[in-house]
Amino acid sequence: LGWEQEFFVIKASLYRKRPDLVNCGRTLVGRLPARNQQGELNYFAPPPTEVNTLMFNVQKIMLKLGVAMAVLHNEVACAQHEMSPIYCHATFSADNNVLFMEVLEKEAEKLGLRALLHEKPFAGINGSGKHNNWSVGTDSGMNFFYPGKTDEARTLFVTAIACLAYGLCQHNEVVRCCVATAGNDHRLGAQEAPPAIMSLYPGTGFETFVDEIIKGGPLLGYKAEKTTADPKASAVMPAVCGVEDRNR
Repeated sequence: LGWEQEFFVIKASLYRKRPDLVNCGRTLVGRLPARNQQGELNYFAPPPTEVNTLMFNVQKIMLKLGVAMAVLHNEVACAQHEMSPIYCHATFSADNNVLFMEVLEKEAEKLGLRALLHEKPFAGINGSGKHNNWSVGTDSGMNFFYPGKTDEARTLFVTAIACLAYGLCQHNEVVRCCVATAGNDHRLGAQEAPPAIMSLYPGTGFETFVDEIIKGGPLLGYKAEKTTADPKASAVMPAVCGVEDRNR
């Protein structure tokens, strides 16, 4: 399991002036910003200096605790950010997430900042998610959701995707109940996940292969081959693409 923890960071002095934030973790009164969420380009900008210092401090502490935080960057909403570790065993990963949130809040206080971990601290703009990127494997190292390079691994991959798709189709109500917590449903909207409609999209390449299987084709034959995207500009090099779209 590999989690992605999103959070907002604001000045502690401003946080203390808002009793609703202090007591509820979210705003109860107020109005939308004049430009609403048009500052989404914040995602591609460098983090503010203070927030950058905070995230690097947290990264160093977490590494000392045995958790390598591989990703840190801005998120879509203004003042929203994200940090993610390298994946590990699910039970360890869940414990690491709780540890991370504690370290984040403590380090923010030292810098005169406040980290907000509520799912929807501000009405009208994106909330914060805790996305889970998961897979299933064996104690011998076989990954069910990695195409692999051998016939055995590819057969396992195709079979696992088929089982997952069938399970989602047969038990979608159970999955929906698992994710439809009060906080998650309150957070939904805009570009956020999970969406109201659940789907399994492994990408066009694999879907074409599945169509052939349905027609009577063999389980073997799918190859995960990386491609490049042409930027249509002579001053930019072709970008290496992922094998398939992200599974959502």
